[in-house]
Amino acid sequence: MRLAALLLLGATIPLAACNTAEEAPTEEAGHTHGEGGHTHDVDAVAEGDIKDAELVAATDISPEYLQLATNVEVIPSLEAAVKSPATVMTHEGLFGPLLFAEETRAFFIELQPGMFLAEHPHPIGSIVYTVRGKWVLASEGKRQVMEAGSLFRFGDGMPTGWEAPFNEPALLLIVKPKGDSTDYKVFNEGIKDMQQTVEADRQKGGAYYYDVLEEDHPAIKFARSVNPEFDSVLAQID
Repeated sequence: MRLAALLLLGATIPLAACNTAEEAPTEEAGHTHGEGGHTHDVDAVAEGDIKDAELVAATDISPEYLQLATNVEVIPSLEAAVKSPATVMTHEGLFGPLLFAEETRAFFIELQPGMFLAEHPHPIGSIVYTVRGKWVLASEGKRQVMEAGSLFRFGDGMPTGWEAPFNEPALLLIVKPKGDSTDYKVFNEGIKDMQQTVEADRQKGGAYYYDVLEEDHPAIKFARSVNPEFDSVLAQID
């Protein structure tokens, strides 16, 4: 709304307002944007001072990434990160870290065919982008098929669940506030703790796959309505 208001305001300013005694600032060295304001200095770094980018190898807790500049990291390939040794398989999907910023973090979940996770609240909201595949988002009893290129968000404390009734894995990119997960080590430890907790819950009868649901369960009914080959998904569940 602020940007739209500024644009509308700018459209109504008389041209005479530009003919003031002061000269307009030059843009030879840079320009400033009104939203927050920042200047681009063309010659901020002398050519002789430019350092080579550094490729940081993957470890058992972090993916490979490119240290392009100070406080600037690049994940060259999300698919490569999915195959990195930093991933942890759980009954809620394959988890892996990506990048950590000052206040946010990015990670991925790859849902495997046949997985089911009932609606449950999340303390911190997220923005979730579907990179590839299809899956089902559930919230307040409603279901939505999410496909590659789709984006959604949920707020703090909002119950959501996910279901994977299709024959191929679905890769999700998640961006959210850091919370307690402040770096690769903490993220890895947290996912491994969750892995054990979920396994213990499954052993007690917790539902994490379609094969333990009753045939008339709403998730089963919806799965059959969106995937005529759902029986082949059930056959993949270990």
